Amino acid sequence: MSEHGSPWRHGLGSVVPYLGVGIQLASTMVVYVGLGWLLDEWQGTAPTFLIVGSVVGMVAFFFQVIRLAKVMSGRKKRSDSKGQDQ
Repeated sequence: MSEHGSPWRHGLGSVVPYLGVGIQLASTMVVYVGLGWLLDEWQGTAPTFLIVGSVVGMVAFFFQVIRLAKVMSGRKKRSDSKGQDQ
């Protein structure tokens, strides 16, 4: 092995932030759909709250995508400016 580690480890390190983003986005939908399903089971109103939870989950998903895009864009701008300073 080289002193800097294997190429596989380097590749995995560059993918990890995106895995976190994927998990955040998926969990946003799962939480709202799951809450809708639980409320339907509790109230006996299927599929009313499941549909409401799905719609709210989609809205929250898109807001999350926009927020994450802004965060990642800011990180890229900072890393680009640091590269130019050096």
